[in-house]
Amino acid sequence: MKLLFGYFLFGIVGILVQTALAPLLLKNNLAPELLLVLVIHLGLYQQGFGGGLAAYALGLLQDSFSGNCLGLYGLIFLTLYLILRGLAERLNTESPILLLFMVVCGTLLQAVLLIFLLGFLADAGEVWRNILGTLPLQVVLNLASAWLLFNTLKLLRKNNLVRNGARSL
Repeated sequence: MKLLFGYFLFGIVGILVQTALAPLLLKNNLAPELLLVLVIHLGLYQQGFGGGLAAYALGLLQDSFSGNCLGLYGLIFLTLYLILRGLAERLNTESPILLLFMVVCGTLLQAVLLIFLLGFLADAGEVWRNILGTLPLQVVLNLASAWLLFNTLKLLRKNNLVRNGARSL
């Protein structure tokens, strides 16, 4: 329960930064997808039912602020979590390069899933052009925010401000 609450709290802060602060600083309605970075972190470090539930809850939180079909991001984030959990058993999850590579792959996979699911769930028309048009900049923004988040967590762990056993948050 602490896991779900902790990630949901981080998700609230992330969605507020993403929807309130980022549009003031960035143009073209682009913002780093902090919840996606959080789900990628979940997929690499958390196991079991709690991690999947947290990923789905973060997706529903994203849905409630994005105005899309309810459950769209819940399904996307849960799918990403399950794919990453399958990969995490086979990869060195301590590598910082791998974490950033997974953010790039996660952003690309999210775009593909969004285009695919919007084709089924809504009459989205030409929305795929907008998604693909902003994808390169979205990848860069997500990479920068992930690098900042991961380095901040690393610095906090180094200074013992975060317990070593709590590396997942």
